[in-house]
Amino acid sequence: MNYLLRLLTILLLTNLSASANVINLQSTQDSLAKYSIPELMGKAEVTKDSVYLNYLEKKDLSTEELANVLYMHGNILINEGIMDRSRQYFERLDSVAKILKDPFYQFVSKLSIGEVYYRQKNYPASKESFESAHPFVVQFPEGIQRALAKAEYVYFYYLNGQFERYSKELEGIKKELIDLGEQGKVEDEDLDYLEMSKATVSVYLTKAYLMNEDFSKAEEELKYSDKILKERFHNKITTTAVQQKLTKGEFYFFKKDFKMAIPYFQEVNKLGDSENFGDFQYVARVMASIAYYQLGDYKQSLSFSEAAMNHPIPIADYIDYEVEAMRYAYLASKELGLSDKAMQYSQKFLEQDEALKDTKRSNFINSILNNMEVSQLENDLIAKTKSNYVLRYSLIGLAILIIILVLFTVYQIRENKHNKEKIREFMHNLEESDKAEKAKQEERRISKANAETNSDTPSQPDDKTVKILDKLEEFESSDLYTDSKMSLSYLASYLGTNTITLSKIINTYKEMNFNDYINGLRIRFIIEKIKNEPKFEQYKISYLAEVSGFSSHSIFSKAFKKSTGVTPSQFLDFLKEDTR
Repeated sequence: MNYLLRLLTILLLTNLSASANVINLQSTQDSLAKYSIPELMGKAEVTKDSVYLNYLEKKDLSTEELANVLYMHGNILINEGIMDRSRQYFERLDSVAKILKDPFYQFVSKLSIGEVYYRQKNYPASKESFESAHPFVVQFPEGIQRALAKAEYVYFYYLNGQFERYSKELEGIKKELIDLGEQGKVEDEDLDYLEMSKATVSVYLTKAYLMNEDFSKAEEELKYSDKILKERFHNKITTTAVQQKLTKGEFYFFKKDFKMAIPYFQEVNKLGDSENFGDFQYVARVMASIAYYQLGDYKQSLSFSEAAMNHPIPIADYIDYEVEAMRYAYLASKELGLSDKAMQYSQKFLEQDEALKDTKRSNFINSILNNMEVSQLENDLIAKTKSNYVLRYSLIGLAILIIILVLFTVYQIRENKHNKEKIREFMHNLEESDKAEKAKQEERRISKANAETNSDTPSQPDDKTVKILDKLEEFESSDLYTDSKMSLSYLASYLGTNTITLSKIINTYKEMNFNDYINGLRIRFIIEKIKNEPKFEQYKISYLAEVSGFSSHSIFSKAFKKSTGVTPSQFLDFLKEDTR
């Protein structure tokens, strides 16, 4: 078999007999320097020990040898579940493959990167990488190599749930392989390679038919692959043989013959911790957990699901086995009355299920089993979880509401107290202002009398100003300012002066501008009304605004607060409390 065929065998079939592991070299004790590069690569292939590959990477390798090392190292890492590093090796391989212009390495690097992304549940990146591998399929030599390359590429349809299309593609590929043998297009030394390829494609086809619940065709394919493996590869533990055994278990599982399924899962699980079969063992544990649960053996179900959860392996499969392991760990724990474990696993399951965001994929196995009990338990879990969330957030919301109410009440008490102090201070200032105004008026009369006997008094207002001030006193005693049309020009005309003179007098002697002067008179007017006429306490704010001469409710409220420091409503409330 030539070099390319040998590498394809490693990639697609990995048909190394477990018996070869008798080499089992203690790599750390080997004197690696005495081995040639081909010998070291051979040891790495057989033992799957990265020590050889790490050593080889430091050697002066040809580009093709480097590509082989990168490829093998990436495969070892992906089998160990070290996804990021595995992808880095395949990305390096992709760069080297471009230099070599080797369709095989370009194909497998892109396909492997797509598989790593899929295992990491980065489905868009996985799809892009898989599709980028497609152009290289036709560059493979016609025959077994191209057929197997197609088989690897179309697996993408399976990963995306296109089972019908996947099975159709595999049927065509299987026919191509059969035709190659019947037409004598395969050399004698490659006949075993051809037969193993046919068996492998047949196992893939079995899984495709199972996903479509076509059990008659699935059974035919199992018999076909079984015949090849027994006749030509008897007693050899190959990847295809292990995968076929696992698929037999799945065949009985999907037919709901769980007692028949379990021995196959058990057998795969007992292969040991071989890195070659880690993926299959992980799947076998999850499937055994589900099967035992269906048979009511919840203790065994929990044991297998926990074994899977303790040694998780990202699987490139349409079925999310990680979610299934958590689902049945929860279900079995609940049946066994292990409430702490049930809560722990339920939370993990819900987190994974929500992250998946694919109801069809998440519930695929249960849809096949049509297990109403499981569905009900899951509905109970989701309902309970939602109920717990609702209760938790309701209690938190209630606590926050109570705190807000308490703080608001405290704030209101303080605000009311503060407002009362403001109102008392305003009323006091109002009285003091009245006294001060009367004192000023008396002072002006005295000053006027003195001015008649002493014309040299410097601060004495002139006669015109005094007359205007006197008229302003009369104006303040009337209720003319409650006319909403009152303006500076109107008042100036009424007092027999001009707007400039009047504005200057108000600013000088009233110490405010015209608007504040008029608004102040109106506010004092309405306050006196409210204090002295109880009926005014019952009127609406809009009516009080109108009576006092304001053109709107808002202008009145703004002016009232500016004068008193409180709103009209707060002032009315104060008066009502004060009279009780």
